[in-house]
Amino acid sequence: MRTRILALIVAAVPWALAPAVAQGAAAPAPVAVVAAESTYGLIAQAVGGSFVQVRSVIHDPNVDPHEFEASPRTAREVARASIVLMNGMGYDDWMRRMLAANPSATRQVVVAAQLERARLLPDGNPHLFYDTQVAGAMAARVEALLAGRDPAHASYYAQRLASFRASLEQVDARVARLRSRYPGLKVTATEPVYGYMLRALGWVSLGNTFQFNVMNDTEPAPSVVARYEDELRRRRVSLLFYNRQVGSPLASHMEQVARSAGVPTVGVEEFAGPATGYAQWLMSSLDAVDNALRARPPAPR
Repeated sequence: MRTRILALIVAAVPWALAPAVAQGAAAPAPVAVVAAESTYGLIAQAVGGSFVQVRSVIHDPNVDPHEFEASPRTAREVARASIVLMNGMGYDDWMRRMLAANPSATRQVVVAAQLERARLLPDGNPHLFYDTQVAGAMAARVEALLAGRDPAHASYYAQRLASFRASLEQVDARVARLRSRYPGLKVTATEPVYGYMLRALGWVSLGNTFQFNVMNDTEPAPSVVARYEDELRRRRVSLLFYNRQVGSPLASHMEQVARSAGVPTVGVEEFAGPATGYAQWLMSSLDAVDNALRARPPAPR
């Protein structure tokens, strides 16, 4: 059974990095931002810097977002927020319910799945945070909202948005190199967490029925399990991605099958840790992918 844990983090506010406040003038109150998931909280912090106070509701690696249950404390944080960021697509419906229960005429809500740059996968994969286009659109929307609420620091937000976009360009360049080096690679996963990054890489994900069954805590049909295991044993895939944060006995079994067959495994997360940056988080996973592919044993003849 997957663990349900509520984690509420408060990002430190680095006032030392803020533009100087005129002598005798009161420091502006930071804009209160609540992110349903820490990955979007990192984006808000990257853009807002010293003039936002970001609280990410879920950031703990043991939390299953599909089963998360919010507390009254979380509801109070959301009720006081000026800006709320969420994923959508049913991934964080608990946030939608809290917003409905605490209506506000001034609160602004950004839903990643509804952003103009969000090109949703046809299989309904909700893990949008692995799409740099979505991250860039989220950052741009946050910058516009912050500039509207705090026009005195509009240039500050614009500069930070430009820096964030530059970091995304570095990620995209790394993706392009991997796509060129390993064109059309066939891979699989225990859950479809990395689906949007796989699309950017141009790689083919096999065993999707199995992956979505595991994600939704649905028992896969025996034929689905047998076909998935056979693809691993015969090394028809070059990599197996697994969810490092939550798992199941069946997923763990497939990880062991992959390792026994010589298929490299790469762990990925649904939430970035609070001590990292968004682009750094993506780069870390791409480093792991590159290292795994370079170290894989030769294909059987």
